[in-house]
Amino acid sequence: MKSIYQFTKFRSSTYNQSLKYLVQTQFDADNKTAILMLNLGGPNSYQEISPFLIRFFEDTSVIRIPFGLGPYIARLRGPAKINKQYEKIGGFSPLFKWTMIQGFLMSKPEGCGFLPAFRYGLPLQEDAIEFAFEKTEGRIQKFLLFSQYPQYSCSTGGNAIRNAIEQLQKYKTIQPNLEVSVIDSWHKNKFYISAMATLLNNKLKSQNLVPNETMILFTAHSLPADFVWDGEKYPYYIYESCQLVIDNLKNMGISVHFDLSYQSKVGLNKWLRPATHHALSQYIKNSKFKNIIISPMGFTSDHLETLYELDIQLMEDLKKDIESNKKNVVRCDSLNDHPQFIAALSDLVTQGLGNKKQCSSKRERCVDCKFEQCDIVNKHNL
Repeated sequence: MKSIYQFTKFRSSTYNQSLKYLVQTQFDADNKTAILMLNLGGPNSYQEISPFLIRFFEDTSVIRIPFGLGPYIARLRGPAKINKQYEKIGGFSPLFKWTMIQGFLMSKPEGCGFLPAFRYGLPLQEDAIEFAFEKTEGRIQKFLLFSQYPQYSCSTGGNAIRNAIEQLQKYKTIQPNLEVSVIDSWHKNKFYISAMATLLNNKLKSQNLVPNETMILFTAHSLPADFVWDGEKYPYYIYESCQLVIDNLKNMGISVHFDLSYQSKVGLNKWLRPATHHALSQYIKNSKFKNIIISPMGFTSDHLETLYELDIQLMEDLKKDIESNKKNVVRCDSLNDHPQFIAALSDLVTQGLGNKKQCSSKRERCVDCKFEQCDIVNKHNL
């Protein structure tokens, strides 16, 4: 176990070494299936912050801003704001580290290996796919595209899957019989829900919190409101996960009040509400609850949104209100390498490679979908 955690210290200057190591140790003549762990990614050093932001803001399927303004906004946000945030959490995103740990720990059927593959951070999806083909001399016969977003959204999981499929199509000449399977949504997976509930139960016990004096404020990554107006179902998936976690706690004999809020808004357009900052402020000032547990929903590991936005920025902004109203505000631990969450990843991979339909067999496009590429996901669903 120790070697796994030591190996994940690789960061930006050595991420190619990480891919090389994974390919060399996992894909021999008998291992012909690659599991791509798809996620947004994050900067692994200060030098990567601006390129990461440029890639992100150039993607109009996520941030709908006029064409050409993305790189300009990224260059403004990077040095002026984001660098300082990453400085306070150690100078880099831990997302790559946690993806590596999760990939190593999850059970994989014989003949399979995993690779981290990020949309905007290193290693990029195209880099991981290129490594898989070139370093194995085209031996890979199947890719399992495993979205690390439990709650499907066309702007996150869908975005990552679309891009990965487009990248894989470039290698059809090398491997014309290439198989592609997709795990696109798993917000109701029993092991995932159990892990979330167990972490909350652990927090209640470790802090000696009385359930009827405590509320849980789930916080999920926000989304531009016009995505929902187009027919995006993401907020419903998020709420369903929250309700299942609360039901799981009830099965443990724990009844608590909960609410849902959204964080990480970017830009001036309308995003999903209530904002986590506003919701927490209102509960601090106006609720009967002595204790509030902030629980990240939809995040599979710690990263900037938990370590900075919640642990530092939110607590600093509301410190006076918390003290004057004599409230106890704590954050629930992230999933990271929790055994039940690793069991969820293992379960999903087993089902995905066994062609069981744990993901949508046919995902209808949003009523007012703006992306023709969305049809590409349906063609490759299980």
